[in-house]
Amino acid sequence: MIRENVRQVLVPVVVTDQKGHYITGLRASDFQVLEDGALQKIVGFGTTTEPSISSAADASNQTSDKDSVRAPAPAPAAKVRTPRRTYLICVDALHSAFSNFSRVRKALGKFFEQEQSVDSQYALIALGREPKVIQDSTRDPGAVLAAIQSKNFLNTILESEARGLARDAQQFTELMRDDYCKNCACESRGPAPDGPGCPGAKGRLLSFLLLSGERTSALNQNFLSGLSQLVKATASIPAQRTIVFISDGFNRNPGRELYAIMDGFGPKDRSFQFNPRDNEDQLQSVLKLAVHYDVKFYTIDSRGLYAAASLDGNSFDASSGGGGPEKVDLNVMSAAHQNTDALFQLAHETGGLFFENSSDLFKGIHRAFADGRESYMLAYVPTNHTLDGKYRKIKVDVKGKRLLVNAKAGYWATSD
Repeated sequence: MIRENVRQVLVPVVVTDQKGHYITGLRASDFQVLEDGALQKIVGFGTTTEPSISSAADASNQTSDKDSVRAPAPAPAAKVRTPRRTYLICVDALHSAFSNFSRVRKALGKFFEQEQSVDSQYALIALGREPKVIQDSTRDPGAVLAAIQSKNFLNTILESEARGLARDAQQFTELMRDDYCKNCACESRGPAPDGPGCPGAKGRLLSFLLLSGERTSALNQNFLSGLSQLVKATASIPAQRTIVFISDGFNRNPGRELYAIMDGFGPKDRSFQFNPRDNEDQLQSVLKLAVHYDVKFYTIDSRGLYAAASLDGNSFDASSGGGGPEKVDLNVMSAAHQNTDALFQLAHETGGLFFENSSDLFKGIHRAFADGRESYMLAYVPTNHTLDGKYRKIKVDVKGKRLLVNAKAGYWATSD
């Protein structure tokens, strides 16, 4: 974030060793900051260290008689007047499949059963067509745990649009196989010439692509608009701010999944044009806001281990379920993997981490909270004073040591 009075750039930094252990006790002189390759002078330095799980909670867990379900230990009495950290847990209720929700709910519940902090506040939001508050801002982990276990949270995820997207993919596969490839020419059906029914089949295919793409584009626009609202709301809080964003991922090019299926069948007609829609501008707006206000994103892929990935979290398989060729499966997996690109970008640009390809979602959630409690804050006045709105790349290193340094990737040099 650029402070207009002195034009300082603030850079939150987390340092770990190769095994993920936090490195504490570093000084300002241990760090090196580069902006667009030019060395910068550090003019401000601070540290934070505070465990997320108290020893009292650990002792309570160890002395429990039978490892039965335990209520969370009461949070310690607050020792500070205002919270130093705010964590907004945002669950994607638009793109995430209900089949993955139980894993997400279990991991969040496990974390908040143990969570105790004297200077943190939390909120739980489900972001679908619009943001829905499941638990408003609170300093009580027990209140968040109750919200996670509530029917209100469950019903919100049940209303996810992911089922509709998977249904579109299934219907489109059947349309390609049973209508277009039957009447026209596909590689999966050999070199047969276009049949008399081909113009109608092609029209139906193009209509399906258009309608599905328009609907998905509108949904994504509303979704990213809601994400911008959450960043703005979080930015107004006078504390260190982290958004823990849990999602199956989403594509910046609405409709790409259907084009991947079509390409898998290998239509001989090469006049099909890829969907020109994209939501990159809206995503960039979210990133600029988050970087400007020092809001970190920690993004978690809720699909778990990445194997045979599909459009709604491994519930759609175009070959065995839809009857398409093997290439369709490969294309669907590729499109599903591309859905992680936006999650990576949100984390990378803001100085957070992207947690993927793991069935242990608790580990990713724990890391998102722990990083905020074991961090450094660097400040420098950039040698490039030009406010041209261009992107400035930041690189932070610890001098002479092979350590992992996580910091925001850069910022946009604007005056507002």
